[in-house]
Amino acid sequence: MSELAAQQNLKPTVLSRAEHPISRRLLSPNTLKVLYRLHRAGFLAYLVGGAVRDLLLGRTPKDFDVGTNARPQQVRQLFRNARIIGRRFRIARVQFGEEVIEVSTFRRSPVVEEPNGEEATDALAPEAASDDEYGTPEEDAFRRDFTVNGLFYNIADFTVIDYAGGLADLERRVIRSIGPAGERFLEDPVRMMRAVEYAVRLGFSLEPETALAIREHFREIRRASAARLAYELTESLKSGHAAGIFRGLWEFGLLLEVLPFLAGYDAKQQELLFRLLALADRVQTEKSLGEEALLALLVWPWLAKPLSEAAEGSLPWGQLEAEIKSRVGEMAQLLSFSHYRGHLLRYGFLYFARLHHEPRSPRKAARMVRHEAFPVAMDLLTVQAAADRQAARLLARWRDIRARVEAGQPPLARQAPSGRFPRRRRARP
Repeated sequence: MSELAAQQNLKPTVLSRAEHPISRRLLSPNTLKVLYRLHRAGFLAYLVGGAVRDLLLGRTPKDFDVGTNARPQQVRQLFRNARIIGRRFRIARVQFGEEVIEVSTFRRSPVVEEPNGEEATDALAPEAASDDEYGTPEEDAFRRDFTVNGLFYNIADFTVIDYAGGLADLERRVIRSIGPAGERFLEDPVRMMRAVEYAVRLGFSLEPETALAIREHFREIRRASAARLAYELTESLKSGHAAGIFRGLWEFGLLLEVLPFLAGYDAKQQELLFRLLALADRVQTEKSLGEEALLALLVWPWLAKPLSEAAEGSLPWGQLEAEIKSRVGEMAQLLSFSHYRGHLLRYGFLYFARLHHEPRSPRKAARMVRHEAFPVAMDLLTVQAAADRQAARLLARWRDIRARVEAGQPPLARQAPSGRFPRRRRARP
């Protein structure tokens, strides 16, 4: 038993099948396949983490993770479609078409997730040992981040097992750190961002000691790698709860540590930022916005004035391009964006400004539609159109142009709505 588990000195709470709402019908067929194959091979097979939490709350899990006492190589022997990933702590990813079931061996050490879903003991402690430290289900529960994420569903008898007090916190609707919050946040500072995200996304409150620890240690978030911070911000932007999450991150000081340029926003720019995030959340219920467009929202308030001036024709395109390059470049450096992602963000903004003008010719319209940054520009226009009728008309117009280009038809109708398209003169016979 881990030291933390021993300190708790608690017997697990076990709910029988009749005492909880989780049914096998709520699990994906592939998840059941993984659980039962492990179980029939003589291994423990538990549904773990957020999926159990969400099912108990009556929500649909985003994905399903499995915990077992089988070692990664043993999992690999059971599933020919499994691939082992990870640096220190290896995980088996079982691939079923587009669905991936992650199977991890119970372990005793706290784990820091890496941005691509792989794991390492602590990205902040490169001197950590390289051997896997496997453990019991109880030790595995206590190494997790929050009590509501430490719940297990046992496929052998359909019970829910709670070692860390997660069931009570689900009832209380609170996010509570497993173990001393300050220690756990120093162990992995990104957990502070996760705490805010879970609280907003689930409609829970932060347990007072957990909230206090964030206020005391928020500057430690700087120790996390840029790649992990970019991943967390992107996942929050995609969640459909971005406005609430980012407001919480701002209030706790975390967001300004991650993106210090936001401290330069005045009250109007702050208001615009959260309004844009709220619009994106609304759009996300019907259409998935691309990651680059969502990240672009964070610098949009900085660029709102030059974008407007360029759309009106009062700012030369060269000056707009310089502004975009400067602002996007700062965020790209902070979050270690790839050159290609930075390219998409810059040209996404430029094409977004150009979407507010009718193209000068069918050839230029087709060239715009085929540009790799055009989807970013269209996503930005989609966000704007959620609150602007003129932008909505522009969006419909450009969707029509895109559809015609994709169908191999001339991109512009014979008569453009504005009447500003130059007509091609016929050659004299």
